[in-house]
Amino acid sequence: MARRTVIHHLPNVITVVRFALIFPTAWFIWNGNYAEALILMLIAGLSDGLDGALARGYRWTSKFGEMADPLADKLLVGVVFVLLTIQGHIPFWVAVIVIGRDLVIVCGAMTFRQLFGALEIDPTLISKINTGLQVIVLVLTLIDLSDMEYLADLAGLLVEPAGMWLVAGFSLVSGFDYVNTWSRRAIREWRSPDGS
Repeated sequence: MARRTVIHHLPNVITVVRFALIFPTAWFIWNGNYAEALILMLIAGLSDGLDGALARGYRWTSKFGEMADPLADKLLVGVVFVLLTIQGHIPFWVAVIVIGRDLVIVCGAMTFRQLFGALEIDPTLISKINTGLQVIVLVLTLIDLSDMEYLADLAGLLVEPAGMWLVAGFSLVSGFDYVNTWSRRAIREWRSPDGS
């Protein structure tokens, strides 16, 4: 029984490891060690897929996992975006859109929770595509910066400008989708405060 309990928390352990990867990834990028940062980003991406598969496949889900898993993704992506923008590798306007979208969603969620109580956010398909695109563009950017000869040249072509425009576009669309969905839900809650 004890063993089963420990295994049940394996997805959460993997999520905590992803949180722990944020600092060394940021450190490597800050110091220009892009190949090392790329390796950690790939490990984080693979571990994200693994903990999600375990949680869904074996029903090893938890409230902590539901909150922490997307937060770990957003923090890692956000930190990498900010650092690469500071270093001039990502256009400032793209970072503003990406980070601004997340700030709007967080502020909206906090406001909704304050006004109406319990809040459950299920990522939409477009939001998942958006996060996937962000990770792909960041990985390609790190490949480009890692001087991997022909692979770096190809990554650079994919990132600029097409990849940046895709990330910006999907960030805007998914942001508006969240605002629209939660505005309509807030109006319904406002009209029926008892939740009926």
